Amino acid sequence: MVLALAIVFGGAAPDLSDIWRFAIVGAVAPGSSQGLFLASIRSIGPSRSSVLVGTAPMFGVLLAIVLLGENWELAILLGTSLTVLGGAIVSWERGRGLLNAGVLFALATAMTFGMRDVIAREVTTGTNLSTLWSAAIVLGSASVVLWVMMSVVERGGVARGLSAAFPEFLLSGLMIGLALPMLVAALSRGRVGIVTPLSNATQNTVVVVLSGIFFGARERSTKVVLALAMVVSGGVLISTR
Repeated sequence: MVLALAIVFGGAAPDLSDIWRFAIVGAVAPGSSQGLFLASIRSIGPSRSSVLVGTAPMFGVLLAIVLLGENWELAILLGTSLTVLGGAIVSWERGRGLLNAGVLFALATAMTFGMRDVIAREVTTGTNLSTLWSAAIVLGSASVVLWVMMSVVERGGVARGLSAAFPEFLLSGLMIGLALPMLVAALSRGRVGIVTPLSNATQNTVVVVLSGIFFGARERSTKVVLALAMVVSGGVLISTR
C-alpha cells in the first residue's frame, strides 16, 4: 500500500544511497523489533511491555551521548532516573524477580526503537527523499528481515506461518503501515529528543487504556499506571535537555 502511494504521489524515485540508508532503519525497527516486542507481550502482557518499551527515549539519548558526543545534563540524569525507576516498578513480578525473559525482550525492543529514531533522524536530514518513499523502503527492509527471521524459527515453513498469523495480525500490520510514514515525517522535521518522547508517551498511554478495556484489571493496575506516569515524565524531562 505504501509502495503504491510512493510510486503515484512520492515524486522522484530513491537512488542507491537513499535505499541503503533507510533500509538500515527498517532492519532495526520495525524489522528486528517486532519479534522482540511480540515475545515480550506474550510473556508479560501488553501494558507492562508497552511501559518498558517507553524507555526508548532514554536509550536514544544515551546512544546520542555515546555515538554523537552529546553531554550529560541535569534533565537527562533526572529523566533517566525516573524512567529506570518506572521500568523497575512494572518489571517486578512476585516469584519472577526483576529481570525475566519478558522484561529483557521489552528492553531490547526499546533499545531498537531508540536506535531507529537516532538513525532515522540522521538519514532524513541528509536527503530530499519524500516521506512516502522513505516509509516504503523502511517497510520493505523490515519485511525482508522478518521473512528471514521466520525462515529460521518457523519449522512448518514461512508460507504456512504467514497464513496462520495473517488474520490475527492484519490490523496491527495496517496500523504500523499507517504510523511509520507519520513517524518518518516527524523525525525529518523535529529532534529525536522531542519526537521520541511524544510518540512513546502517546503509544504507551493508548496501549494501557486499551489493554485495561480488553484484558481486565491486571493490565490497568495501580502499579502499571504509576510506572507509566514515571516513564512518560522521564521521557518529557529528557526531551527538555
